[in-house]
Amino acid sequence: MSHRAPAMLARMVKSRATLPLLLACASVLAPAASAQQPTQPVQPAMQGQASQGAVVERGPARFTVLTPHLIRMEWAENGRFVDAPSQVFVNRAQPVPAYTVRTRSGVLEIQTDALTLTYRIGSGRFDKSNLRVRSRRLKPAFDWHPGDPESGNLGGTARTVDRYSGDRHIDSGEKLDLGQGLLSRAGWHVLDDSASFLFSSDPWPWAQKRACADCQDLYFFGYGHDYRRALSDYASVAGREPMPPRYAFGYWWSRYWNYSDREMRELVNDFERYRLPLDVMVVDMDWHRTDGLSWDERHVQRDVFGQSVGWTGYTWNRSLFPEPGKLLAWLHGKGLKTTLNLHPASGIPSDEETYPAFAKAMGITGGAPVPFEAADPRFVRNWFDITLDPLTRAGVDFWWLDWQQWADSKAMPGLSNTWWLNYVFYSHMQRTEAERAMIYHRWGGMGNHRYQIGFSGDSVISWPSLAYQPYFTATASNVLYGYWSHDIGGHFFAETTPVSERQIDPELYVRWMQFGAFSPILRTHSAKEAGLRKEPWRFSPDVFAVLRDTIDQRYRMAPYIYTAARQAYDSGVSIMRPLYYDWPEEAHAYQTTGEYMFGDDMLVAPVTAPMKDGVANVSIWLPPGRWYDTNRGELVSGGRTVERDYRLEEIPVFVRAGAVVPMYPESVRKLQKADDRNIVVRAYPGGEAERRMYADAGDSERYRDGQYAFTTITSRYDDRRAAITVRPREGRYVGMAPDRQITIELPSARFPSRVTVNGRPYDRTEQASQGGWHYAGDTLTASITIPAQAADTEINVVVDFADSSARIDGLLYRMKRVRTAVDWLKNQWEPPAPLPDDVSLAAELGQLIEYHPERLDQLMQAFDARVERLAATVSRSRATPEVKARFAALIASVNDGAVR
Repeated sequence: MSHRAPAMLARMVKSRATLPLLLACASVLAPAASAQQPTQPVQPAMQGQASQGAVVERGPARFTVLTPHLIRMEWAENGRFVDAPSQVFVNRAQPVPAYTVRTRSGVLEIQTDALTLTYRIGSGRFDKSNLRVRSRRLKPAFDWHPGDPESGNLGGTARTVDRYSGDRHIDSGEKLDLGQGLLSRAGWHVLDDSASFLFSSDPWPWAQKRACADCQDLYFFGYGHDYRRALSDYASVAGREPMPPRYAFGYWWSRYWNYSDREMRELVNDFERYRLPLDVMVVDMDWHRTDGLSWDERHVQRDVFGQSVGWTGYTWNRSLFPEPGKLLAWLHGKGLKTTLNLHPASGIPSDEETYPAFAKAMGITGGAPVPFEAADPRFVRNWFDITLDPLTRAGVDFWWLDWQQWADSKAMPGLSNTWWLNYVFYSHMQRTEAERAMIYHRWGGMGNHRYQIGFSGDSVISWPSLAYQPYFTATASNVLYGYWSHDIGGHFFAETTPVSERQIDPELYVRWMQFGAFSPILRTHSAKEAGLRKEPWRFSPDVFAVLRDTIDQRYRMAPYIYTAARQAYDSGVSIMRPLYYDWPEEAHAYQTTGEYMFGDDMLVAPVTAPMKDGVANVSIWLPPGRWYDTNRGELVSGGRTVERDYRLEEIPVFVRAGAVVPMYPESVRKLQKADDRNIVVRAYPGGEAERRMYADAGDSERYRDGQYAFTTITSRYDDRRAAITVRPREGRYVGMAPDRQITIELPSARFPSRVTVNGRPYDRTEQASQGGWHYAGDTLTASITIPAQAADTEINVVVDFADSSARIDGLLYRMKRVRTAVDWLKNQWEPPAPLPDDVSLAAELGQLIEYHPERLDQLMQAFDARVERLAATVSRSRATPEVKARFAALIASVNDGAVR
C-alpha cells in the first residue's frame, strides 16, 4: 500500500559487520554441476579492480578498456583512483579486450575495434577541449566530447507511478520522467558514476563515501544501434539481472484489506473451488497492528519521528490472526508463498513485541523508540536478528518493502534509502536462506536491477493507465529493470471520479489482466475500498471464464517465460523489451509504444481501449518477416501495419513464423512444484527455428554456478511436413527428473497423413492419449503425445500432411466469428421457428471436424460455401430488417476482418 510520499534517499556507512556478501553480480555460464552438490547459498564476490592489462594510466588520468564498446575514464588530481566496487559497477574484472595504445604530440590514443579515444595528456579535468571518443565502423557514427547533449536517449524507468493516470500525475499534471537509460538512437551513452557510493571490503560490503569529491568517473558506452551489446556489456560490469524464483511467474493475489485468518483461508479455498491457479499470497499492512492510522489529514497522528502513526509495525494483529504461525503453515501446505508489507520509517516503537530486546541491543533506555537508519549496520543487524528473521522463520517467504519517506539518510546524505534497502534485504536473504533471494520494492536507481522485483505503486484505475504500462514496462529494460510488478486492474479511483462510478469496469479489468499475463509479473492489487473486488468469480460467468482462461494461459507459458528469465540473466535483455532491440533501423520500432516483444518469439500488442460493437479494433505494426497470428490462425507478412479486431477473450499475440514455444500442460496449478517432467512443445507453422528450453530447481541460487539444464528443440513446419526434434537434455540440478513426457502441438495443421516418432508410426486416437496423435477440431491443432522416456534420449517427430487445396490459413478466425454471429442471431431469433440448417451447421464446424478430422478438406470447403450463403439465407427469413442487416455485417466481417 502506498504512503504517497516523495522519493527518499538514505546514507550508508562503513560496516564492521561480519556478514557475507551475496550481491547479485556478474556470472558466466559454467559447466553443469553435480546434482549431489549441497544447496548452500551462492556467494559471488564483487570484483571492483579491473585487470591490469586493461588499464592505461597517464598522470591524473586513467582509462580502463572494459570491452571493445565500453571504456571507463577517470580523472583524479592526486592520482588516487578508485578500484573498489561502486553502487553501479561491481565487476570490473573483465577479460581484457584487444586494443592499441599510442602517444603522438602529447595526445594519448586508445583504439578498440569499435572506438577511438584521444586525450591530451596533462591538460587537466576531462572537458570538450581535451577528451574525445569517436566511433569506428559503427552505425550511426558519432564523435563525442564531454558535455555533448545526448539526443535520442530512449529512456529508463521511474521509482513509481503513484497517482498517475497514464503518464500524467493527476494532481500536478506533470508527465512522468523516465530519466535516461543506457540506449540512445545517437549510438552512445555516458554514465557518470562520479558521485555514487563505494562498497567496502567487509565480509558484508557496506557503503562508504568516495574520498575525492571532485574526481571524475565516467563510463562511455559506444555501440551504434547494437543495443543488445550495450545491455550485455552493462550486465557484465554492473551485475547480472537475477532470476526470480519460478513461483514468482505465477499468479499473485494481493488486496489492501484487513483480512482475518478465516477470510484468508476462505479466499484460498475459493481459488481451489473455482480451479484458479495461485502461487503467491500478498498480505498488506493490516497483518500488523495499525492503531491510530487515519486517512483523514485532520485526524492523522504523528510520532516522534514526524511519521504518520500506524504505518510501521512488526507485531501481528492477533484479533485478525490469533495464531499467525499456524496460518502461514497452512498457506505453505496449500503450496503458496507469502509476503508481508513493511513501512519501516518509524523504527521500532516501544509498543512492539521485540522492542525490549531491540532497545537493549541498541543501548536505548527510558522507553524511547529506536530510530530507523538503514545505513547503520548495528541497526540493520538487530533489525534482522531480533525482529525480521523470526518472522521469516515463522513462514514469511520474502518481504514487500514500501519505503516512501525522507529523502536523505540522517547518517550519510545523498544515497537513496530505496536503493540501500533493496541491497540490504536482497543480500541478507542470499546469505541466510537456502531458497533463491527475492524482494519486492521500488526502483532505487542505476544498479538496482540486481535486486528484483519492482513494485510500481498506486496507479489510477483508467484506460490511460493501462495504455501506458506496456511502454513503461518495456522501456525499463533499457536499465535492465526487467521485473516490474503493477497493480493489475489499477489501484484506486481518482478523487474526481463520482462515487456512483467507482465500480470496476469488467472490460477494462479483463484487458489489464491480459496485459498482466504477458508481462513480467502477474499481480492484482487495489486500494482499501469495499467495492474494489477483483476476485474473478465475482464477475459475470462470461467475464469469469475469460479471466480464468487468461490465468491458465499464463501458467501454460511458464517454461517459455522461465527460459526468457534465464536469457535475461545471461544476456542483459529482459523478457519484455521494446521492438527497437531487434529492428533498430525501423522508424516504427520507436514510434510503436503500445507493442513489445515478450521473449524472443512473441510480439504482443495489448488491447488498451474499449470495444465498439463487441470488438476492439487495433492497429498493429508487424516488423519485417513472417508472423503467425495466434488469434486468427494465419501467417502474415510483416514490414507493415495491419488492422485487427478482437473480442473480449482475444489477445493480440503474434509469434515468429516457425518458432517453437515450450509450455506446460493445462494441469499445472503451482509453478513452485512444476518441473520439466511434463512439457508441451508448440511448433508454429511457416518456417524453421532452433530454441533452447531452460530448467533448474526453481528456487535455488545454484543457477548462478552451473546447476541448470538446457534442452535444444528444432522445428521445421510447412504445408507438407512438420519435423520436430527434442534433443537430449544437457546439464544437471538438484531434483531434476530422470525422465519426461513430451507432447508436440501443431496449430493450424492440415490433417496428418502419417505421424512417426523416432521412426515408429503413431495412430490417430479419439482423445489425446500417450502413444498416439489427436486432431482437435475447435483449435485446428494436431497433438502427438509421447510416453515418458529418459531425458537423455532424442525424440524425432515427423508429421506428413495430406495434400489439400482447402483454405486452412485463417480458418480459426472464420470459425470463431461465424460462431459469434450465429450466437447473436439465436438471441434475436423469434421462437418457435428453428434457425435455417445452414446457419446452425456453420457454427458447428469445430465439432464436425472433431468427429471426422479425416474429412477436414471437405468440411472446410462446405463451410466456406455455407458462409457465402448465410447472409442471403437469413435475408429470406422472417427476421426484422435490423436483425438481417446486423447479421449480414457480422458475416461480412468473417472475410474482411472488421466489424462494420
